[in-house]
Amino acid sequence: MRSVIVVVLAAAVLATGACSRRDHSQNGPDVRPQTIVAPENTPVDAVPQEEPAVSRQQWRAVNDRTRNATGNLRVSIERQRGGPLIFAYATGVTVEAQNYQVVSADARSGVGGQSFAALLGGDPRVSAWLYRVNQETLAPTAAAAGGLCGQATTRYLAVSEFVDATGAWVFKVAAFRGDTAPGSGQDPLYCGNFAYAAQ
Repeated sequence: MRSVIVVVLAAAVLATGACSRRDHSQNGPDVRPQTIVAPENTPVDAVPQEEPAVSRQQWRAVNDRTRNATGNLRVSIERQRGGPLIFAYATGVTVEAQNYQVVSADARSGVGGQSFAALLGGDPRVSAWLYRVNQETLAPTAAAAGGLCGQATTRYLAVSEFVDATGAWVFKVAAFRGDTAPGSGQDPLYCGNFAYAAQ
């Protein structure tokens, strides 16, 4: 009788082991058979590109010229990606602008032979986003000083958002008052640029 019990127990142990092995083999693709010691070959863009204002919207003016002309900046997308950007400046200037082109930062801006990176003081690896201004409005408090181009109407913007040498996110905006678009090979009548850091 004792030998029969031992044989039954041994058969049960063997059946359990077989089920266990069968369960593991069914998991095949989810179970890695060995330790991974090298990184997978996944391409990663060293300088991620995205439309400005998608991830960061609040910007602090970082120099006297920017503080005096515009103050801090809030950028938002109207409706959805691809829609106009709204640049709302603390001094009471609001600009609605529509992107029409993304160019390499080392492309010529049309201002004194400078590239967009040189004009903006930006990263030459990062694209510049070009915007056509749909509307520039001034609050009563901003009327005397004017908009981004003073008393002239701002017609175009060139924008770059990137990480600077200190590891901080920065946002650069160049304004143009001419009817000629920047980067077209003709003088777009450059007004000046404004620099911000992420808040």
